[in-house]
Amino acid sequence: MAVSPTTTTSAPAPTPEELPVERDIRDAYEAALAAHPGTESLDRCTRQTPLTDTVCGTALSAAADVADATAQTLTAGNPEHAHLLYGAVLTTASAIRSTVGQLAGSMPCYGLNDKPSPPPQLAAEAQSICAEGADIAKSQWRIFLGAVGA
Repeated sequence: MAVSPTTTTSAPAPTPEELPVERDIRDAYEAALAAHPGTESLDRCTRQTPLTDTVCGTALSAAADVADATAQTLTAGNPEHAHLLYGAVLTTASAIRSTVGQLAGSMPCYGLNDKPSPPPQLAAEAQSICAEGADIAKSQWRIFLGAVGA
């Protein structure tokens, strides 16, 4: 059997155009990010970050605000079908809001509230709880970034 002298080469697949849902998500996220700066400092929140570090607190608040504003914009645009269209974004946004809200309401974590510093015998435990909460919020933020395609 003879081999055909013509060879077919496959060209790279064309890049699909951005879907309207993806564009809505990107636009909502970019607008929220512009309106709520500070998320770039999330890496400052580490296990060793002092409870009084307000830069960490500002970054956590900014992440929650960006997630919340993104979710609000997406929900406002299509309230009946928002969870079908944007479920991953809305779910991760809710998780970030919840985690940062718990940190802000529980103890003096990173200037998120006006609660007094814990007594010395509880400082290490408070530090550990706040650091763990910040780690959870940072993980949720990374998942949120994946959901919005950032």
